Amino acid sequence: MPPKPDPTPPTPTGQTAIDAVFEALVADIVRGTYPPGSRLPAERDLARMLGASRPTLREALRRLSEWNLVAARRGSGVAVREMREWMVEVLPSYLRHARPGGGQTILELVRDILLLRRLTMVDMLRLMGSRVPAGGTLAAREHVERAWSLRNNAGAFAAEDFQVIRALCEAATSLPAMWMVNRISGVYLDMARSLAGAIPPPSEYLTAYAKVLDHVEKGDGDAAARELDGYLERHDQKLLTLLGHLK
Repeated sequence: MPPKPDPTPPTPTGQTAIDAVFEALVADIVRGTYPPGSRLPAERDLARMLGASRPTLREALRRLSEWNLVAARRGSGVAVREMREWMVEVLPSYLRHARPGGGQTILELVRDILLLRRLTMVDMLRLMGSRVPAGGTLAAREHVERAWSLRNNAGAFAAEDFQVIRALCEAATSLPAMWMVNRISGVYLDMARSLAGAIPPPSEYLTAYAKVLDHVEKGDGDAAARELDGYLERHDQKLLTLLGHLK
């Protein structure tokens, strides 16, 4: 018996049908087409509206449930969950698609995202900084240099820059830290693409990270964390000012 054809072949851009349906539904939810507490159309109707097969739609709905965006309720279909229950993975989509007027403004959301990123990275560095062995900053330094060489490409710069903290976690041989980095990497990089071009990398990027990594090399995680905290705070304030958040 010949194999069944793939029900969700890649599009010419590399996006699968499942990806396309999933992204369309996420956009409709965050922009309020289907507000929290509402129900999605019946599966047959929704598949027809999206031009998707029902297996494709079911897989997209499964992904939505992983982000806590929807919940299947026996006898009442699929309902959109309250925003307080959503997972952090929805942030980049919210930045792209949310309509003004509901909840936080986009600029307030960006402020909070940047603050949470800063707190997470600084605390992680404080924990990991004293556990990196002598010579263990080499890979991180290489990522810093590569990131700077890619500074005119916002997406590539962000991807390489993110590898700096990943390299330090790996050098410290902390699996929990690595797993946390893996979890937030997609959100962080997608967010960076959403803000791409808003502000170029600071001119102090190389010198700031050189100081951070020198402290790590000395086993001083607290000093490394303070250095990174100051750098990120200056960078984030500049970004918020440019976006018009600060008066």
